[in-house]
Amino acid sequence: MKWSDLLQWEGSSLSQQAQAYEKSAQSLRSASESLQSNVNSLTGQGSTVDAARRAMLKLCAEVERQEEKLTALASVLSEASEGAETVGTAARKLDGTAANHSLHIGADGSVQYVGPHNVSPADAATIKKNMKIVSDQVSAIVQKARSVVQNAQSKLAALGGGASSHANGSTKGTRVPKKNLKLPPKGASEKEVAKWWSSLSDAEKQQMIKAHPKEIGNLNGIDGTSRNQANRIYLEDATKREEKKLERLKKRYGPHPSRRERQELELVEERVKALHNVKDTIGREAPRPKGDGIQRQLLSLDTSGKHVTAAVARGNVDTADHIGVLVPGLNTNVATNLGLYDEYAGVMAEAAKKYAKGESVAMVEYLGYEAPQDIAEVTNISYAENGAKNLSGFLNGLDASRKAGPAGDAHISVAGHSYGSTTAGIALTKVNPGVVDDLIQFGSPGAGVHDVSEFRLEKGHAWVSATDIEQDRVQGMGDDLRFGKDPATMPGYNHLSGDVGEQGVDKSMIYAFQKHNGYFAQYSEANEDISRVIAGRGKK
Repeated sequence: MKWSDLLQWEGSSLSQQAQAYEKSAQSLRSASESLQSNVNSLTGQGSTVDAARRAMLKLCAEVERQEEKLTALASVLSEASEGAETVGTAARKLDGTAANHSLHIGADGSVQYVGPHNVSPADAATIKKNMKIVSDQVSAIVQKARSVVQNAQSKLAALGGGASSHANGSTKGTRVPKKNLKLPPKGASEKEVAKWWSSLSDAEKQQMIKAHPKEIGNLNGIDGTSRNQANRIYLEDATKREEKKLERLKKRYGPHPSRRERQELELVEERVKALHNVKDTIGREAPRPKGDGIQRQLLSLDTSGKHVTAAVARGNVDTADHIGVLVPGLNTNVATNLGLYDEYAGVMAEAAKKYAKGESVAMVEYLGYEAPQDIAEVTNISYAENGAKNLSGFLNGLDASRKAGPAGDAHISVAGHSYGSTTAGIALTKVNPGVVDDLIQFGSPGAGVHDVSEFRLEKGHAWVSATDIEQDRVQGMGDDLRFGKDPATMPGYNHLSGDVGEQGVDKSMIYAFQKHNGYFAQYSEANEDISRVIAGRGKK
């Protein structure tokens, strides 16, 4: 495997092919459903009718087999795309870094010094040290590339042998699906769900996804690839339903609705907007120039509450070495700013990749709880308590699905901002021990606890970033009894930089809150420090 080849690696072509396979699979899925409907509508008796029914059922089965294979191919190529992009980006970055130190990486991966030769003994020692560092990093990137290739080859070989290969590594794809498959009982733990899901063949999983997209898409313990597939089906159904409802209400209430009717209309309009915003956000995965070519996974979608909630991942949570879960706070909702937090997550992901030393990073923008929407609501701690219940289950599910899959355990960190930091803090008192590796709270009104020992977290893995309090008055503003103590002053925390830089000052806000969102500012010390923790590298 030549270094010169790795410099050319990128994931867009593979991602594009994966999307093409998925689109074809969707077409086959529709055809299968149509055929099945025709079979069900076929009435009458006699040998001719029986023969027609058998032929149609045989055709249905064949269409479903091809659909499963295309879906599995899409999954393999999507994973390979992310791996290729990670390797190529790391190789190109290292190549540039080497050049800046007068080092050249040859096509075979060898490292040579190409600068002036009359150097001091001290400089010579430094050059030798730099050559060793670069050489080690070349070896690590090459090893990562081999792993990407071997993983793709093994899964493609399995497909060639007739076995589907989904994210959970199942090799039970040839088993005939059971009839009347049932969802796990209500109250089943995330580990129990993961065990149940891994026991199913790929065909059975597809059967469950088609039959119960809403439930499967939001069932903690199921892998991200399967949840994404189910939630995308549910997203289409929910969007059509809410759009039809809005149309009916507009016709019913006419041009001059009452106050109550107008409120109802506004609520449904918000739901439609939220669902379209989800579509737009996951649609950013399209290849450039239409999108950024980065895979998105729709990990949760709930339309049962007052506001639509959702969680979207940038990257593949089933294979990533590091998973960061970003939890926002006041005024955040899917309808208004899911796209914005996708951008924030992107800034953190790109920074984290710099410190991940060739390892892969996935970021989740977790708008999976109803955050307070105004100043009156933000004083109500119940939003954080209810959100913490949802978040802890989601985190337990991430961990359980990873441990049940081929990739194994991942480094999981939770990054909570503003009211979301309190939500995250309370969640860390409910999550299963060993699930979360690091907690970062920034711009926090309160930690959600009164002592770091309340977190189900290894000692030394609670982190806080706090900027100038004069321009971020949210810090510590919650009362200690309900919101917990201020993490910036509580013993037991590791302190990260709070320097948000000039780009982190929002002068459109009043002075006391101008730096509150500055932690997301690209290249700021605050964001870089938070991203180091997400990459598992702690504080510089």
